[in-house]
Amino acid sequence: MRQPPADVVASWPAPNYVDPVTRGPALVIVELLALSISTICLILRLFVRVRIVRSVDWDDWLMIAAAIFGAGVTTCVVLASSEYGWDLHIWDLTPAKLVASRQVSFAAQALFVLATALAKISIFFSYLRLAPVGTWFRRLSHVGIWSSVITNFGFFVALFCQCRPLTSYWDLRRSKTDCYNEGPVLLAHAFIMAALDFFVWVLPLPTLSRTSLPLMQRIALLALFSFGLVVVFAACIRTYWIHYVVQETYDVTWYGFHLWLWMAVEVQLGLICGCVPWLKPLFKPWWARHTGTGSGVGASGSGPAHRSKSEGNRTAVSKRSNVVRMDSLVEAERGEEDVDLERGSVGSDSQVELRSDKAGNWP
Repeated sequence: MRQPPADVVASWPAPNYVDPVTRGPALVIVELLALSISTICLILRLFVRVRIVRSVDWDDWLMIAAAIFGAGVTTCVVLASSEYGWDLHIWDLTPAKLVASRQVSFAAQALFVLATALAKISIFFSYLRLAPVGTWFRRLSHVGIWSSVITNFGFFVALFCQCRPLTSYWDLRRSKTDCYNEGPVLLAHAFIMAALDFFVWVLPLPTLSRTSLPLMQRIALLALFSFGLVVVFAACIRTYWIHYVVQETYDVTWYGFHLWLWMAVEVQLGLICGCVPWLKPLFKPWWARHTGTGSGVGASGSGPAHRSKSEGNRTAVSKRSNVVRMDSLVEAERGEEDVDLERGSVGSDSQVELRSDKAGNWP
């Protein structure tokens, strides 16, 4: 935190330790609501993976770990706002509360790095289950994994090395030379995270847009994966408030309210967007009723005439060398018999099949 000059401190009003002006309960309400929604999405994802797909992979475990750290971020935000003065003007904080506010800020930053890194890595691991070997989709997913690991590890180390001793981060009586300026590092990390969020969102879209699924199912899948754009939006807003809090104002607790809000919202939105695309099997009955088709084994239209039509479709599609086939994200992992291609399913392969063209280009 920047030390305010003497003339700035002199311009502050007298402290009010008895009945100070506050931001109110809005932040706590938003954070608890976001945490509840993300927890429900994670539970539904695990239900799909355990009870329907019957396969739990690395991406699921990583998302669970991200959710644990994300809950820690929300806990810190709620405590910061309700107990440690991050909803007050800085001149209304007692010295003890000012120290506690800096301590909870440090804890929240550390948890934020872990939560967002694990959520992104989990999503990239999910992409690896969809991307065939040798495609650009798969190569770029590996790039995303290593980029997330390296950048967040670097920031995590920088966080713990920014003050010597570390207690100088919250003990503001120490010399200003004990810590380096945290603003540039925070902004650099925020910009990189926003870029990675954009990368997470855009990476699967070319592949999804070229699948052989019916148009409405293809649009539905694109819509599910496009939830990631909301995370990009939240990351950009958080970046702005980092800039404002560390470079534009000395009343960091009052304006840091917005930073706290968007920090926790970004984490929980990342978890929600990482889980929502894999909930598609839960909506299969609804989809069948509204489209007149099924998306898996046992769907409507399984009579002899329909099977004959489907066999003709399979024969026609197999002659195209550049067709891309994708399961509805999870059904291919169930190891069941082949179903109709026109319903957007693949066979008993344990991995979704995405075939590139003859030149080996990215599907």
